[in-house]
Amino acid sequence: MTEQQPEWVQIADIPSQYDIAEFCHQLEAQGIRFRLRERGEMVELWVASSEDVRKVVRMLQDYSIHHPPPPPPGMPQLGFKEQVQKMPVVVVLILLSIVGSAIVDWGFPLIHWFTFQDFELFGDSISFDTADMAMAKGQYWRLITPIFLHFGIFHVAFNSVWMWELGRRVEPLAGSMHILMVVLLMALASNIAQYLWSGPSLFGGMSGVVYGLLGYVWMRNKVAPRPILALPSGLLVFMLVWLFAGMTGLIDLLMSGSIANAAHAAGLVSGMVLGIWSGKVESGGERQ
Repeated sequence: MTEQQPEWVQIADIPSQYDIAEFCHQLEAQGIRFRLRERGEMVELWVASSEDVRKVVRMLQDYSIHHPPPPPPGMPQLGFKEQVQKMPVVVVLILLSIVGSAIVDWGFPLIHWFTFQDFELFGDSISFDTADMAMAKGQYWRLITPIFLHFGIFHVAFNSVWMWELGRRVEPLAGSMHILMVVLLMALASNIAQYLWSGPSLFGGMSGVVYGLLGYVWMRNKVAPRPILALPSGLLVFMLVWLFAGMTGLIDLLMSGSIANAAHAAGLVSGMVLGIWSGKVESGGERQ
């Protein structure tokens, strides 16, 4: 005869600073076999039988309601002024987005200096140059500057809110120079992808970078978990649903203009790659 080995199932990743001693006593009282495994700044909760998964999940949900976890260390515990001081790059990006929105609304003759390729207006028609022509003239800033152009209050407000929410998780952890380099790479990927997809056109916005930061935070936290990188599941689901809704054309029906879906997708993918790379670099550094 052979003894059947337990089929261990992982239930959750729990921040290490969250006291679950009482919850563990509850599991023991229910006769549920479990074990905890430390991984970075997280604690993995495993149970010995898949039959107990639903029960343990419900118990953990009830426990978290009556025992709210403390806010993660880092930025969320700081006041607004302290956050601003620790996030100069994020603040400047938001301010430049507001300036870009003002140029679109009130300084349209200047907008052609910020687009991916130059253009000229002839009455009600518009004639675009190509990106190759802009690069031949040494106008390399055009690879980046479209991210600052915003078309309407909703556009700039939406991107600024998510830039703040995601940026405050990255810049205090990785540093201002790191997030600056990451944003520039995401901007390159998203702008080039949108140009290759749509051809010479008038596009802009920080959304590609926002999706890039989403992918960055998501993947880096999987590779090298940190409490400050933990995203509420609802936020991640909302942003991914918004991405796919844009690809179906649904959002275009509800808003004026069209969604730069290629920029969003390229930003997300580039951010995920950068997040994995950064997480591995961090994990490798900790093991040395």
